[in-house]
Amino acid sequence: MLPIVKLLLNVGPTIFKMVGKSKGGEYEKITENLVSVFEKTKKLSSNNQIQELDLFAERLDPNAVDQLTIEVVKLENDLKKSLLHHDQAMHTEQQKTIRSSVDKAGIRPMVANRHSWFTAAYVLIFEVAEAFGYGTGANWEILTLIASPTLAWFGFRTWDKFSKQGGS
Repeated sequence: MLPIVKLLLNVGPTIFKMVGKSKGGEYEKITENLVSVFEKTKKLSSNNQIQELDLFAERLDPNAVDQLTIEVVKLENDLKKSLLHHDQAMHTEQQKTIRSSVDKAGIRPMVANRHSWFTAAYVLIFEVAEAFGYGTGANWEILTLIASPTLAWFGFRTWDKFSKQGGS
């Protein structure tokens, strides 16, 4: 499979059109043609579609295809980078909120402590029930839901504090 076809299948026709329009001229024509072939062959099986797209892409100007591929990869990497920065910023803000909240009554540690007991009880009850042939045991989704206040309160800061790498 040609790299440009692989990119088209991974990122989709919208990003290809956007890159082609931003470059203009020959690049815009190439992207429009490639996307139109992609849309026409969408109904075919994946192998047939890839073969059709490869045959069409082989007839295109190799230098323009390489430039277009580079631009699409740059854009794809920029999008991934933006998503990672967004996720990191969200995590940072969550940690700031957790650290800065004033908890005069000690409510949050009390809730975290209570949920750690609920988590242990849930696992114990459902695993014992499974041992006696009732049910399928503790469910990971429910377990993490019950344990989420505890995990949010202690978080990875506690893990890092007591780990060999994080301790100083």
